[in-house]
Amino acid sequence: MFTPKYSITDTIARRLMDIQRASAVVDLLPLPASILDLLKKESMEKTVILSTKIEGNTLDEATKRKVLYQTSSDNEEQEVYNLMKALEYLDEAERRHLPVTEEFIKKLHAIIKILHGRRPRVSEYREEQNQVGSRNASGFYLPPEWKDVPVLMEDLVAWINSPESYSVPVPIKAGIFMWQFLTIHPYMDGNGRTARMITTYLLRRGGFGLKGLFVLENFYDRNLAEYYRRLQLGLHHNYYFGRNEAELTPWLEFFIDGLAEVFQEAAAIVTEKSAQMTKIEPDLIRKLDPQQRMVFAQLTFKQDTLTTSELRDLLRLSDRSIREKVSHWREEGFIEPRDQDAKRVRSIKLSAAYEKLAQEIRNAPDKFAHFLK
Repeated sequence: MFTPKYSITDTIARRLMDIQRASAVVDLLPLPASILDLLKKESMEKTVILSTKIEGNTLDEATKRKVLYQTSSDNEEQEVYNLMKALEYLDEAERRHLPVTEEFIKKLHAIIKILHGRRPRVSEYREEQNQVGSRNASGFYLPPEWKDVPVLMEDLVAWINSPESYSVPVPIKAGIFMWQFLTIHPYMDGNGRTARMITTYLLRRGGFGLKGLFVLENFYDRNLAEYYRRLQLGLHHNYYFGRNEAELTPWLEFFIDGLAEVFQEAAAIVTEKSAQMTKIEPDLIRKLDPQQRMVFAQLTFKQDTLTTSELRDLLRLSDRSIREKVSHWREEGFIEPRDQDAKRVRSIKLSAAYEKLAQEIRNAPDKFAHFLK
């Protein structure tokens, strides 16, 4: 059974707090869906460009951007296209709440590695010995023998999905997965791209998706030599001489530091974009928090009133939280009860000021609606 050895140092703990703060910034600052979609698209494209660069693809950035969305007979161009398709598959998997299983990993790798001809549904693990780098060169590594790969991968996936791992902070869990996957090196090629993609997916599934705006590869591209050095952990080049029971804390310090860095970069972008948008928003909309914007959009475009039950379902809050929200929002002048004489609020509508704004938006949706998405 895979049982990782590590400790959460003060450095790791501080950076975990940085990650949490950056996540809160991205989650809470309002941005129109159109802007978020554009930023996510840019992040996906940057991920592909840098990930293929890290793995030795020699195409320049301009060429890669041209082939992101089209197949090619050129192997390096096809690698770029494949990786974009793999990212799109991860989006679909997240919408379907798919867990990380061995079949999931094999399907993702098949998307990443197909070159020409018919793509196999899944990629089976390697059936021969592979190696990383050249013998006697820095970074040389001999992964486990191919016959041990199925058991090692089964154990890794079992740990990822085990109750024991649920208490592990998600960023730590993702970093452990990435190291162990690269250590097993289950395929002859494509291990790095697959590892980083699944690591990103684990973060997204664990509530650290940052709306798809962070690019893990940014950090590794800037610190490539250190990335490979930390993966080595100063251990023997042969897997069976210490790597199967390695102390992962030094790697995790590097991984968490990098994650905090790219999260803070994404939070800075969102903060800047949000500030730009709020400068041109109507004053009444500018005052609304993200939950109020959802309610305002619902009452503007879909229905005139909302019951407290509908409000609970829309915001995914408890009955008690909804009662507190309704009371606070009434005091702010955002909403009012549909039945003013009722002793208990069972249904709400927009206040007169916000209803007037809603009517203006209905009359000119192209001018206003993007502030609410």
